[in-house]
Amino acid sequence: MTLLEMLSLASDKRSRHGQRHELSDVLMMCIMGIMSGYYGYRELGRFVKNHAHEFQQTFRLLHKVPTHVTIRSILQQVDFDSFNQAFNLWAEQYVPLCKKDSKAIDGKAIASTISNYNTSYQNFVSLVSIFSVQRGIVLRTERIENQKESEIPTVQELVKALDVKGEVFTIDALHCQKKRFLQ
Repeated sequence: MTLLEMLSLASDKRSRHGQRHELSDVLMMCIMGIMSGYYGYRELGRFVKNHAHEFQQTFRLLHKVPTHVTIRSILQQVDFDSFNQAFNLWAEQYVPLCKKDSKAIDGKAIASTISNYNTSYQNFVSLVSIFSVQRGIVLRTERIENQKESEIPTVQELVKALDVKGEVFTIDALHCQKKRFLQ
C-alpha cells in the first residue's frame, strides 16, 4: 500500500458536516511540505498554495487547496495514535531494514505541546523515533508524554517492534542502565 492509502486508514474525528478535504490528502500535503522544509501552519499553507495546481490534479480536489487555517484546524484534531500506526505500517512495508545500517534513536519534544507551564515539572509531548542514518529516513516512531511515561521503555518497545538481532543503535546516555537494555 502507498503512504496515501495507509493514511486513509487513520481515524478522522472531524464532523462530516462541512468537510471539504479528505484527512489523508491534507496529511500527505503536510508531510510533503515538511519534507520540503516548511514547518509552521502558515508555511505549510504557503507550500500548499504554491503547489495548488499539482495538488488539485493529484488528489482530484473538488474545492480549492486548504488554507493554513484549515490545515491548523485539521492537524489539531488528528488522532495521533491512529496516524502513527498508519505511518509505522507503511514504513514496515516500504522501508526494509538493512544490515549494518546505523540506526539512531532519540526523543524530541514537539513544539506547542506544553502544559502545566507554571510548574517546575512541565508536561510535554515527545516523539521518539528510530532513524536510519545512511538512508536518512525514519523507520518507526512513538509518542510519549513526559509526565506519564518514560522514554526508556518506549525505546525498548520500538526496538522490539523492529524484530532485529545483532544490530547497533546509537542512543542517549539516558539509556545506560545497570540492567541490560534488552533481555
